[in-house]
Amino acid sequence: MRSTPDICIAWLNVHGGAFHKLIHLRDVLSASGISSELLFSTSPPHGLKAGAGPGSDVPTDAIADLERRGVFLLPRQEVLRRAESSKARLLLVDAHHDPDLPGLIAKVRARGVATAQMATLLGDFTCHGAEHLLLQHPLTLFFELEFNRTAESRRFFEAASITFTGNIFFEPTLNRLHGGYATREDFFGKYGFDPKRPLCLWLPSAPDVRDESYGQVVRAVRNAGHNLAVKLHPWEYAFKKHGPPHPWGLEDSSDALWGVTAVDEADTTWAYLFCDAAILRASAMSLELPFWDKPSVTLPSANKPGLFVAQASMVRSCSTPLSGPDELPAFLGKPLPAYAPAAYAAARAQVRLDPGSDAYALTTTALAGILEGRAAGVQGSQAGLRKLYDPHVTPELKRSLRPVRRLRYSVGRLLRGLC
Repeated sequence: MRSTPDICIAWLNVHGGAFHKLIHLRDVLSASGISSELLFSTSPPHGLKAGAGPGSDVPTDAIADLERRGVFLLPRQEVLRRAESSKARLLLVDAHHDPDLPGLIAKVRARGVATAQMATLLGDFTCHGAEHLLLQHPLTLFFELEFNRTAESRRFFEAASITFTGNIFFEPTLNRLHGGYATREDFFGKYGFDPKRPLCLWLPSAPDVRDESYGQVVRAVRNAGHNLAVKLHPWEYAFKKHGPPHPWGLEDSSDALWGVTAVDEADTTWAYLFCDAAILRASAMSLELPFWDKPSVTLPSANKPGLFVAQASMVRSCSTPLSGPDELPAFLGKPLPAYAPAAYAAARAQVRLDPGSDAYALTTTALAGILEGRAAGVQGSQAGLRKLYDPHVTPELKRSLRPVRRLRYSVGRLLRGLC
């Protein structure tokens, strides 16, 4: 890597299930002639953990090699300091709610450095004033301008460019920093799963940790004779790494509370690879599973029910909705679903605007354009940006809006159609 990188990538809210995908992005950028430096926060509550000990994201013997490649794990304040003073021509940061990101972006922009933010989810992108926004899909704008409507939503109209790059965090990239697993049997052996039985992967989210549905899922899978693995929410893994307080008020993590086996966060991509089906309730991961060619079972949630039903409907070609956990025993009593490759491809096409390219390639092209001063993304008036997502809004997505917002959206869509 050159002494002065083209891009400084500073990630303040990062979890061990996905940060290796940013390292892979760095490698893809390098192959395209673009140098980058990665700065990852290690501070609680949402930072990585390096070194020996339980919950480590990066083994001790990998740290030096990563630093030689321009990947640094640092305390949050050091990440902020280095990102603010970096000589790179472009700063790329995450798009989470964060008290430090607006100030960082403003200071770097004041020095004349280009700034960009990149999506980690379809329906959750907090704009903190970067000039260039790398969104997963036009529907990200729908969620921010119609569904979420946060204080930051209007900042989308200030952006110099908005590009739809897909989502590198949805791409099926295995975490090999811990060595990985040569076979399914190796993975099963670590966790004591029976290799002769199917593996169900349960992905509880914040509303599930205390809810009886958690126990119902556990009993249904066990009574069906299947293996059960749990992929915890990223911030529960952060609690395991950094200690209290628990993000949702538990005294211990939910796997301990319900007596189940949670895979290590470093192994979550391998759990996607080796599971036979995933069970979700209030999780946006229903949109990621088609990229792994894995079927999902979705249960209704009292938390934003319209949102999660609408998102799950986007991948209905390879997902089975149930009306409640009471239906799980009968469902699991039959062979687990097996879908044709075309069913997964159809689902992926719903959540990635350009199905012909993966998100790493799309992101690399977008970043190269920014560096060359020819960002190809759209700019927009309010009406212009809203017209981008109108064709993609399904009846389920429309119904996910609160009544007043649904009416406002319907009237606005009608008026835009008349323009």
